[in-house]
Amino acid sequence: MIILPKIANFSKNLLLLEYIFMKIRFSLNRTANWHEYLTLLASLIIISGGTIYYLYALNWPGIIASLFLTVVGFILLRRDRAENKNQRSDQKINPKNYRLLGAYGLSYLALIMVLIACRNDRALISPWQVVNYIFFWLYGLASLFLILILKKEELSANLKISLLGAHYFISSAVALIIYKIAYGFDPFVHQATMELIAAKGLVLPKTPYYLGEYGLIVIVHKISGISIAFLNKILVPFLSACLLPPVLYRFTSNFLTVLFLLILGSSLFTLTTPQNLSYLFLILTVLAGVSQVSLPRVGLLALATAVIHPLTGLPALSWTAWLVYKKYRDRLDATAQKISLTIIWLFTSLTLPLALIWAGGGSLKKIAIFWPTFLEPLKTLGGLPGSAGRENWLLNVVYFLAANYNVLLILAIIASLILFYKKSRRDEKEKTTTGLIFINSGLLVAYLLSAQIYFTELINYEQAAYAERIPIIIVIFFLPFLLIGLKQLITKIQGEGKFIQGLWLICGLSLLVASLYLSYPRFDKYWNSRGYSTSASDLAAVKAIDQDARPEAYLALANQQVSVAALAEFGFDHYYQTSVGPLYFYPIPTGGPLYQYYLDMVYKNPSRANLRGACALAGVKKIYLVINKYWYQSGRLINEAKLNADKWWTINNEVYIFKYRCQI
Repeated sequence: MIILPKIANFSKNLLLLEYIFMKIRFSLNRTANWHEYLTLLASLIIISGGTIYYLYALNWPGIIASLFLTVVGFILLRRDRAENKNQRSDQKINPKNYRLLGAYGLSYLALIMVLIACRNDRALISPWQVVNYIFFWLYGLASLFLILILKKEELSANLKISLLGAHYFISSAVALIIYKIAYGFDPFVHQATMELIAAKGLVLPKTPYYLGEYGLIVIVHKISGISIAFLNKILVPFLSACLLPPVLYRFTSNFLTVLFLLILGSSLFTLTTPQNLSYLFLILTVLAGVSQVSLPRVGLLALATAVIHPLTGLPALSWTAWLVYKKYRDRLDATAQKISLTIIWLFTSLTLPLALIWAGGGSLKKIAIFWPTFLEPLKTLGGLPGSAGRENWLLNVVYFLAANYNVLLILAIIASLILFYKKSRRDEKEKTTTGLIFINSGLLVAYLLSAQIYFTELINYEQAAYAERIPIIIVIFFLPFLLIGLKQLITKIQGEGKFIQGLWLICGLSLLVASLYLSYPRFDKYWNSRGYSTSASDLAAVKAIDQDARPEAYLALANQQVSVAALAEFGFDHYYQTSVGPLYFYPIPTGGPLYQYYLDMVYKNPSRANLRGACALAGVKKIYLVINKYWYQSGRLINEAKLNADKWWTINNEVYIFKYRCQI
């Protein structure tokens, strides 16, 4: 009975979104191209909204202008669509299949109910800390039912694509459902920014990145009334579930290939950030290019990707440039062809590292002279074979896959490339897939160069965060080969006897479940993801501090999750003008001076001496130290802080707050 209110409250937004999706889905179903229209509409809103925001603002006049441009673009481009291989959805369902569809529906509903019953607002390292193991059995069972459905030839393609979309959604929405407050760190920052844009129309200073996601969410929020907080959680899982299955099927014409692609993991789509949204649109761009979608459509997707996040958008633009070259190369002489290819390759190789240098304020550490140092990033790209522990045979198998994921992925890519070129006719080798390898050769150089860049505003353990996104982009450009290789493997397995097929089925289901587990942060005997989620106690702590300090100005030293709780609660209104520039009253970003004071307090000594610099920097008379119980050696820190603080109290025995009067 206790879980019923939880289910009812959380289900409201999910049911509303599901209702909207189903209305759009079935209203466009007759055209058999509803996903193309949704992709086109989202791309146009992203481009127009991001552009209008950067040039003007997203107040109501700006939103109206964005929608006007979207409507005009939709009218001009909606007739320019790719041929759809899907069957029409007006086929009747054989009554014999109702039981199978019902079995999948019940198992899917059980998955949702298990997750909703486990919703939590505590500080969690992993969603699996609160999810019962029965969830994984249910996921495997639902996957089995879905496989049986996908093999039914009499069922329509659109029905199968819809069920695949539902499966993709549950695979990427675990954290969305489990975490009551939010999952991760970045979404808090983006949400606070979008809340400010929705209220005031803009945030200064404007930057040429993240605009696509901001524009899309703010516009949808304004015209629908759905909260920014909810949209900021569900956007990427929802769009990936809507758009990926039909696009993947259009390329492969094989439903099982679309399902088993989840073996690669769904981690890219479990969290809504501009980077993850740009990965989704890059996949759409790459597959559109190799599926011979018209150049205007590919260019539109590439431009939308660039407006969302330049780090992903620049390779998308390179890919579009190569497609333009491929279409018109016969009109060029040999010299012009070489010049064109050289320009595209240099653009691919150099724009990413140059963009990172520009974004970091020109803080270039160095480009190493010696080859061993220069090629050091390749160790990260390739990974080294590893092994797991031996305490649990099941987790040992799972973590063997995790420890060797990079190696296995590279081997799969190599095998797919060999298989593709071995089975292709000579004239097919000159097709669009050649451009994927051409672009990736430039991206590899871009990765090696980008890995040498040092960002002065980032803490040491975050230095490689931007460069490490480039290998993901490289894998996305290899995705068509992986899809072709996976399809051929599945086709070969289907030609074997039932016993062999049964063994492969068990193996495939096991890999799907293991991949789901590995797609999220983990906390078990083999792995500790370390990053805690923001909890209800964190939110209560920042409110209590503000109430205690009011009306005087103050600083608070806390970890990242408490800091973003303050950002979610108070927005960007609490800045101090200091000698080092604007200073937020909680340690954001982690590379800023305030976070270093916090580290001195928790790793050296929680003494007044370590607070003086922070007080003098901001010119405040009150400063608070926040220590979460889960922090390393929190017991010692709490006892030491109690001795010299002017006042202290606790929130639910989970968060300890210490108040100091500054002595400047």
